Amino acid sequence: MKNISIPAILAFGAVLATAAVQAAPPKVTSVVQAQNNLDKSAANSQQKIDKISAETQAMLNQYLQVAQQNDQLRAYDDQLQQFIQSQQDQMTSLAQQTSQVGVVEQGLVPLMQQMVDSLQQFVKLDIPYKLNERLAAVQRLRETINDATVSVADKYSKVIDAYNAEIAAGKTMSSYRGDLSQGGHARTVNFLRIGHLVLAYQTLDHSETGYWDKQKQNWVVDSKYANAVAEGIAIANKQAAPNVLELPVTVPEVAK
Repeated sequence: MKNISIPAILAFGAVLATAAVQAAPPKVTSVVQAQNNLDKSAANSQQKIDKISAETQAMLNQYLQVAQQNDQLRAYDDQLQQFIQSQQDQMTSLAQQTSQVGVVEQGLVPLMQQMVDSLQQFVKLDIPYKLNERLAAVQRLRETINDATVSVADKYSKVIDAYNAEIAAGKTMSSYRGDLSQGGHARTVNFLRIGHLVLAYQTLDHSETGYWDKQKQNWVVDSKYANAVAEGIAIANKQAAPNVLELPVTVPEVAK
């Protein structure tokens, strides 16, 4: 048995195939060529389809992007319209308020004058601590109210400040040195004020102590409060720790 090499067999097969093709009938050759042409045409068509598909997808993506931008622009436009409407409403409101400024000022000025009158009456009926200073402050406030060069807002602010000062005084205690006119002669004493309830005094040598009686509207000498007044003055001057003091407080009578 002879040995035949594989390359020889392959070469022989190729020869047979070539011979077969060459020996194939013309009709078969035409069919094969047509199939090849069809395959090439199909491949070309598939390439065109793939290209069209890619272009279509790109156009779709572009459309979706434009649609999204359009939605964003529409939402922004809605917000802008709301903002413009809000600004217009504010402008309308300001215009109405501006038109009413004159009317408001006409009503505020008499009201402030009444408030100053009430404040002056309160100072006169209150315990007479720093009476002249407080009455002078009320007079300056009255002059400010009548000053045409001062704005209504500043006038009203000063009136409120004056009221707040009196309210704050009612929550504090203080001591100050001043002159006391009593019995036809004046002397320098130390005053002790506790809110709007107590105003007491003590001479500098501690020889005399007294307090203001709101009901009688005069000074009452009473040395039994000497220690309490002296301690209260020390507390007000932050020279002693806070403590309970026994001092005369005039209780208002109930109106009948």
